[in-house]
Amino acid sequence: MKKALLTLALLLSASALSAAQLLEAIVVRVGDRIMTRTQYVKRLSDVYTEVEQTTPPDKVAARKAEVRKTLLDDVIAELLIKDRADRLGLGITESEMKEAVNRLKQQYGIKTDQEFEDSLKKSGMTRADMEARLRDTLLMQKVFGRELRGREELTDRELRERYDREKEHYRLPERAHLREIVILRPDNAAQVDAARQRANEIAQRAKSEDFAKLATDLSESGTKAKGGDLGDVARGELLPDLDKAVFNSAAGTVIGPLESKSAWHILKVETRLPSEVPGFDSVKDKLRKDASDDAWQRDYKAYIDRLRKDAFIQINEQAVPGV
Repeated sequence: MKKALLTLALLLSASALSAAQLLEAIVVRVGDRIMTRTQYVKRLSDVYTEVEQTTPPDKVAARKAEVRKTLLDDVIAELLIKDRADRLGLGITESEMKEAVNRLKQQYGIKTDQEFEDSLKKSGMTRADMEARLRDTLLMQKVFGRELRGREELTDRELRERYDREKEHYRLPERAHLREIVILRPDNAAQVDAARQRANEIAQRAKSEDFAKLATDLSESGTKAKGGDLGDVARGELLPDLDKAVFNSAAGTVIGPLESKSAWHILKVETRLPSEVPGFDSVKDKLRKDASDDAWQRDYKAYIDRLRKDAFIQINEQAVPGV
């Protein structure tokens, strides 16, 4: 979790004007605020790093293309908010910064300043970078708190109407509650046959003995401490061969051993759960959050459009990095 500091919701990047920056190209100017080409390149690099850390490998390229396409508009929105803060006379005090840093430490379980510095270093971020981004995020929150209306609290009747319209959106996939016993493949090739035989023998025992006890005693997976309990697994979450075997089996079935590149898997299907739409009461809180988020997004877009309409914005297309 500590390494995840790079992906905190610090949406803004510092863009203070310095004498050195006057010597290079300006990508965009909003009022008295600018972003230089160097800052833009760094911002793009940071976004790419976040994408690489948080996106499945097969979707990284598409996600990078998407964020690159919207980055200039995102930067303009951020500079608009900073410019608006200037006009409102809003700023962030040192005590507010200190409190926010302490909240970050608590959120990520960081107990000492040295742990904090180490986590920043692992994320490729300096203390100055972190504080600049955090200050900008706090400033953004102040502007929104002043200028955007509070999120609406919908009544149960309104939420139920939304549920009736969108309940398929909340449909749960087909699931199975599983237990597992895992026998790892040895690094030494000479030991592979013995491990395979051991997996076969355990699988036979699992069909007549207490599966949870066997998992606790014999499994080589981290789930052994819970009797091999994997919890509910949705169709499509497992390796293809395991997924096919599980969802073609009835509750109570012991499957395996199924061989993968790293191990042999013995599974017990405890229960099978069909795809279903959960009841209103079980998704009411999520409905409320989704509705509030939708309302906020609409307000945010309208607010940025209004600021953009009234602001002086100058874009130097030739200075926008081509890579």
